[in-house]
Amino acid sequence: MRVVAVALAAVCFVLAAFYWTGKLQIGATHLGPHHTHAIVLALVGVLALVWLRFQSGASR
Repeated sequence: MRVVAVALAAVCFVLAAFYWTGKLQIGATHLGPHHTHAIVLALVGVLALVWLRFQSGASR
């Protein structure tokens, strides 16, 4: 599951960067940067890193 968390975080941060610069327009109604989408994706990336941190604990 650690690999999934790292991959999810990486994908979210890359997509957030593309949305911030306006290079990605998926689900957008107008052209240009979509800062709200970028912030939400960055938060999901941070949550994935938090999930990774909880996955790295000792197993039972």
